[in-house]
Amino acid sequence: MTTTIRIKVDAVEFEYEGETPFSLTEIKELFSYIENLSASTPSQEKESEHIPLHPANADQVPSLASGQKLHVNSVAKKLAAKTGVQVAEAAAVTLQIYEGKETFSRNELLNMMKKATMYYKESMASHLTKILDSLVGTSFNQVSDGVYSLSADAFADLETRLA
Repeated sequence: MTTTIRIKVDAVEFEYEGETPFSLTEIKELFSYIENLSASTPSQEKESEHIPLHPANADQVPSLASGQKLHVNSVAKKLAAKTGVQVAEAAAVTLQIYEGKETFSRNELLNMMKKATMYYKESMASHLTKILDSLVGTSFNQVSDGVYSLSADAFADLETRLA
């Protein structure tokens, strides 16, 4: 018989699935341990209060300061996007500044690029690896495999150009 246990308390999460059964005493001990561990770990809410949403000039973010939310086509137009790299930057700005994402995946970037219907070309999808390779280290940070964010300098520059 398979035993499944899933416990989540604030930022601490425990999941077990296996053939070993747990007694009531062992489950109570596990709850107690996780409760103690949770008390010593800051909750996600507390952590998010201290992590800035944007790397630089968070108090001057256009979408927050003016209440204005631009579509990716408008962002691409303001940035005079013509190449795949420029459309990718416009998509990244839209994701981070106007949608409030701290990071974005390769798929999220591509989907946002496709929404820039006045600037996106099908060939950009097949060249996305090359586009990302040219942006990582200059305008983009690679946070983990397939996850990116704008660099602080690029964020500040693009934010200024959109103001």
